Amino acid sequence: MLVRKMEPEKMLEELARSGGLSAFRELILPLEEYDREHRGDLVRTLTVFFEANANASEAAERLFLHRNSMAYRLDRIREITALDLKDPRARLSLQLGLLAIEGEERKL
Repeated sequence: MLVRKMEPEKMLEELARSGGLSAFRELILPLEEYDREHRGDLVRTLTVFFEANANASEAAERLFLHRNSMAYRLDRIREITALDLKDPRARLSLQLGLLAIEGEERKL
C-alpha cells in the first residue's frame, strides 16, 4: 500500500485560491464593514483568536489588549455575525471565511 504525504497547508492554499469559499467569505463581510465604519479591528481580532486556538486570553496577550477588551470584541463579533464562537461549526465557517480573504490577498 502506497502512503501519500498529506500537505494540509498546500491543500488549504489551493482551496483559498479556488473561489470555492465565497459563501464563507460573506460571513466576514459584516465584520469588514464594521471595521471600516467604526475604525475597528474585529477581523484582525478574529484572526488572532483562531491563531491562538480560540484561547481568548492568549489572543488578548498577542493583541496587547486587556482581557475585558478582548471579551468585548468577541461579543461584538458574535452579535454582528450571529454565530456562536463556542460552536465548532461556526468557528470552522468563520475560519474558512478568513481563509477566503487570505486567498484573495494572495491573488493580488
